[in-house]
Amino acid sequence: MNRRHFLHQTGAALGSTALTPLHRSLAAVVNEPRRAATLEEAYKQLGFDPHAGDSFTALWMADIHYGGGKPEDILPPMIAEIAPMNPRPAFIGIVGDLICAASSSFGTIPSENDRKIAVEEYRAMKPHYEELARLAPVKLTLGNHDTYPGEDDHGLFRSVYGDTPVTHAFETKGVPFIIANGGSCGLLGDAQQAWFCDQVKKLHRPGGTLITAVHQPSVGSIVRERGITSAVRAALAEARGKLWLIGGHEHENRDRQFAIPRGENVMNAWITAGNRTSWGKENPGYWVWCFSAGRLVGRIFRHVGDAAGYTLSAPEVTARAEPLFLPFETQADLLWKVLVGEGDEPYRRTTKAAWCLNYWTYVRQLDYEFPLSLAKGKAKRCVVLMASISDKPTGLSVSANGKAWDPIENSTERNGSYVTFTIPQSCLDVGTLSLRMTECAVSGFALTA
Repeated sequence: MNRRHFLHQTGAALGSTALTPLHRSLAAVVNEPRRAATLEEAYKQLGFDPHAGDSFTALWMADIHYGGGKPEDILPPMIAEIAPMNPRPAFIGIVGDLICAASSSFGTIPSENDRKIAVEEYRAMKPHYEELARLAPVKLTLGNHDTYPGEDDHGLFRSVYGDTPVTHAFETKGVPFIIANGGSCGLLGDAQQAWFCDQVKKLHRPGGTLITAVHQPSVGSIVRERGITSAVRAALAEARGKLWLIGGHEHENRDRQFAIPRGENVMNAWITAGNRTSWGKENPGYWVWCFSAGRLVGRIFRHVGDAAGYTLSAPEVTARAEPLFLPFETQADLLWKVLVGEGDEPYRRTTKAAWCLNYWTYVRQLDYEFPLSLAKGKAKRCVVLMASISDKPTGLSVSANGKAWDPIENSTERNGSYVTFTIPQSCLDVGTLSLRMTECAVSGFALTA
């Protein structure tokens, strides 16, 4: 994955309408990263008065990963920088991956020893969490290393933190915030999805600012963590205004933008890791988001301990908005489809892969068998939703009897995560299509005319 320095946005982010004095000041934050020696100087460059009655800041961090390195090197250095802030943030959001061992990799169910290690990691974090909470309210949630597929009660976390909330919906000086729990795989589940949609309707005012957050920033994905895409589509379909989704997970500072069909654009901010031992180029770091009169007016990044100070970023994303489609939503000539976790079990035959609730990953071998009667005998082509997981090439083979397999690389069409091929005549003759996938992640299948 390309780990590049966060590029700050241009004056177009400020719009073409008449500018207030504050926005004129913000217009200077263009074209290239701007630096400030101190946080107070950063506020001054933004034209932002944190002491004004309608102003406040929110501090964001993610991927602190207790269990990686020494506990005293994780939150304490950030606490040392947050404590003298005047005023302090209205709240501190920790967007998941608090520890390491609850699930060491995607789809991993922890051993008994791993569970003990995970609990110890949570315990190591607790005194620092409590110290942080004395500075400002802490709104934390979970990530893929904090829980595992099937752990619906978050028992490992709860064994140390009791009933501490992992979802949050609140308003600060006219700005609504909704923090969801992406859990192990970015799948919110029916109950949390209903809660998410309800909170958007309850808190968001048309034309206003809405800040949402979840550990996995996987907006636009239709394979890995595809639940984030469907959650955003469902919750924000009718929302209008300045819409944001903050996520960690990728250990990188990056901005993207997505267009909901017949809806608003969603600005997607990735934030880097808060643990210096984690992979990534900009960690450890945190963000200070500045709000005034119900609007986001600037973002400030702090690379912890950086003698060069603070980096300023614009309050909007100007990158081209990518369309936010659901799996197979734009598929022409669709006759039948099935998604992993949504009715695919009758067709699965062999599984050597990691289960992530609504997708498979780390696939060494994954076999499915589909009767072509599912498309009433009209199917001519098959589409597989699959993505690469490593430097090894993905594999896709086809069989009419589940015994003799033929690779189909030379007859495939690849469009992003969509891999399309013509169904061999041998499969049409017997009315059965067997697929074998290797070295990939997989989330769905379709039969088309």
